[in-house]
Amino acid sequence: MKHWFNRINIALALVCLSGAPLNAQQDAESDSPSAPRFVPLFTLTDHNGNKVSLESYRGSIVMINFWATWCPPCIEEMPTMQALKAFLADQPFEILAVNMGEEKSVINTFIERIGIDFSFPLLLDPTTSVAMDYQVSGLPATLLVDRQGAFVFGGVGPRDWNSDKSRNQILALLAP
Repeated sequence: MKHWFNRINIALALVCLSGAPLNAQQDAESDSPSAPRFVPLFTLTDHNGNKVSLESYRGSIVMINFWATWCPPCIEEMPTMQALKAFLADQPFEILAVNMGEEKSVINTFIERIGIDFSFPLLLDPTTSVAMDYQVSGLPATLLVDRQGAFVFGGVGPRDWNSDKSRNQILALLAP
């Protein structure tokens, strides 16, 4: 039981950190005069054993979400991510959910427990090397990447990804 409370305390501490992925907590609606920052490419294995490469999604808007099964805010936002993915099923949009440091068996047990059939890959980052490349300092952490692979938005903390605000933000990125 003590181990479980330690995990909760770590999760809450991570959520409270002020840093954001790629050191840039910004909104896609803000006007930023700086040059585009391209995100680091990665290839990870999903919970089914398939290799998934970020580069293969070039031409699509990609949401990269860093999460863990022991993080209550991560679990809270995952159903809204699935609803967003379903809403945008016919669009060039993908979600890559990067799990930080947990084993495949833990993730599969989590999937069985919550009963959601995710239509996006749940990726394993066992050494948290991708999270370090992305400068993730808290969970959940989410980035939006444009069609060319440039960083558009980053933030730490749970969000209702199925809300009108989130949908509109992504629909604006999908517009020609």
